[in-house]
Amino acid sequence: MRFVHLAILSGLACLSFAAPITNSTIPRILPDGLPVPSPSELELIEDRAHGTLPNGPPPPSISEGGLTNLKLVAFNELFEVAFFHELITNITDKVLGYRFSNEDDYYFVLRGLKAILAQEELHVLDANNALAHFGIDPIEPCKYDFPVQDFDSAILLASTFTDVVLGTLQDVVERFAIGGDFGLSRVVSSIIGQEGEQQGWFRIMQGKVPSELPFLTTSDLNFAFTAIQSFIVPNSCPNIGSIPLETLEPLNVIRPPTAKTGNIMVSFFDHHHETIESILWMVYINQQNVPVVEPLHVISREDNEVVAEALFPWDAYQMNGLTFAAVTATEGPFTNAYTVAKATIAGPGIFVIN
Repeated sequence: MRFVHLAILSGLACLSFAAPITNSTIPRILPDGLPVPSPSELELIEDRAHGTLPNGPPPPSISEGGLTNLKLVAFNELFEVAFFHELITNITDKVLGYRFSNEDDYYFVLRGLKAILAQEELHVLDANNALAHFGIDPIEPCKYDFPVQDFDSAILLASTFTDVVLGTLQDVVERFAIGGDFGLSRVVSSIIGQEGEQQGWFRIMQGKVPSELPFLTTSDLNFAFTAIQSFIVPNSCPNIGSIPLETLEPLNVIRPPTAKTGNIMVSFFDHHHETIESILWMVYINQQNVPVVEPLHVISREDNEVVAEALFPWDAYQMNGLTFAAVTATEGPFTNAYTVAKATIAGPGIFVIN
């Protein structure tokens, strides 16, 4: 097995309905004819993905929550397709910062990324095909802006958003179960495995242990929906309004924590002055544990921007891996990620330790 570490560089989800959608009014702004590839384009995608769209029969019905799941999955997978397509293009064009000192490493990485791109393309098609099957318009792509400058920063971002996806798909499976959409949960579970495989590869390329945690950090659909929008050009999504999820006030992590107990510093905007008289709290979601709550201390308020800090109790809870941070006006108690998201004033802040 070949292992590629970032130091070699000279620069520096998804459900089973096989028939592609046929809405010809959707603009083709992604590779391979997505989101509406022709039969020949789909054949090429499946060849590069080393597998096909599932061809099993669809369930006879779906809950409203199940439709929301499908919309969020399609929304996320379109973002991932755009990201990996741009990364592959930068490597292929040998853009400064995306050049390899060893030709074998160049072809090895490119081959892996092309397979990942094709697999993500099939995830988009599966989710949108499922929506079409139930008479719902497919989710359309937006315009994206990725804050990366080289291969190192691109793989770091890919690793982080894949972590978020792995947490979000847990919520998708649970919501399918709650809504009685049992026929949709198995394929999503297979996607979790695929995303985990690629995440291990991203971590190896960063010189990290391939498996991050014994129980991966969980999330909430609204957190993912908010986080993805930080990479979207404003007002560029044709039908984002059809996704019935909440866009939360972003939480900027100014000073992230390290693998020891210390303070985290954050900032967020309070446009309606809702927090001026409130006692605020920082809530951390890490692994499969009950959310951790710490007092949030406001340092300054200027032009609606709040800067604050809170303790990050790493030692007490061994808070490795992915953590979601959220500001609330209540200390709970919080039982899970869903209850945190419902109470969130600003969030999620996202960081990974290990």
